Amino acid sequence: MVGNNTTPPVQENSRSGGSAWDMAALCATPLRWVTGWLFFSAFWRRVILEPGKLNPNATAYVGHEFVKFLPHAIGIKPLLALVLAHSGTLQAFMICFTVIEGLVGLALMLGLGTRLAAVGAALLSMGILLGSGWLGSTCLDEWQIGVLGISAGTLLAMTGSGTWSLDRFWQKRIHSGTPKAWLIGLSSGSPKGGEPRWFRPAVLVLALGILILTLATNQVFYGGVWGHLHNDSKVPHFALTEGRVTTTGSARLTLYRDGGPDTYGAFITTIRVRNAASEIVEQFDQAALKGLPPSSVKNSYALKIGPGPNGLIAPLGSKATLDLLPGRATNLPAGPYTLEVEDVSGLKWTTPGVWLYK
Repeated sequence: MVGNNTTPPVQENSRSGGSAWDMAALCATPLRWVTGWLFFSAFWRRVILEPGKLNPNATAYVGHEFVKFLPHAIGIKPLLALVLAHSGTLQAFMICFTVIEGLVGLALMLGLGTRLAAVGAALLSMGILLGSGWLGSTCLDEWQIGVLGISAGTLLAMTGSGTWSLDRFWQKRIHSGTPKAWLIGLSSGSPKGGEPRWFRPAVLVLALGILILTLATNQVFYGGVWGHLHNDSKVPHFALTEGRVTTTGSARLTLYRDGGPDTYGAFITTIRVRNAASEIVEQFDQAALKGLPPSSVKNSYALKIGPGPNGLIAPLGSKATLDLLPGRATNLPAGPYTLEVEDVSGLKWTTPGVWLYK
């Protein structure tokens, strides 16, 4: 009979079969490959193309980038500060971070342990977002990479990998019988019994959570949701602390470059000491600043403030305590003083209420 020769209809509901689930995983293949390469390429650059990126003594050392993250990182700033305070810890962290990026990226491209690798990609992207999402003088580069990486990792953790993956090859050719549920949860494939009842609510919660995270970080970093837009990566900024002046005119202060472009340093050309009447009582010009001996500049991080052709060069994230000696004998009277720092563009930062020491 005709009825006996008809082919059963393809099951489209993932509650009753795996075809829809497999179709979603297959359609996500381009996203899986590209996301995988984004992470694996970080490993490839640092280990193969330019090994100096993992060498603390090289100018290309990628640990310098982590110093730039610190000023406006959210949530992970204490951890970053702890790592950056010790050069050996920073190098070990960079090596481990690079290896993890390589393994996650390779696993995604091959489709091996796809769901576990996708969770790793989402967590790595979260670190990028919270640490460097505020950077981007022309475009919101790091923020976009972070939120899109979290979204891609979450999606791939739900779909797994499709036809062109080692997960599928392993399940069909090597593994005997139906894989256990926990193996499917770490690799790929549709859950036993079709779509679990909790799956759709979980997807909704994850989607809303990622959307809220996207909007919240966009607002914190850039004011991109309401109010006035701001960008801490455009104009150089310094935080001045621990200022002090002696009666002989010498000065000490701590400089922290906590804003501005990360592609070049800020150039400090003059540091002045002013009295209560705003009169200059001592001035350290370009010649004095570029001639500072190494013992007069105590840096806190791997990225250092130091003398340059026209004064002091301060990369983003650098922090140092400066000891400045006067070029002539002087005797300052008691009273309040102000330390003023000026860069090559004419921008000025001050630290009022400086203590006067004998």
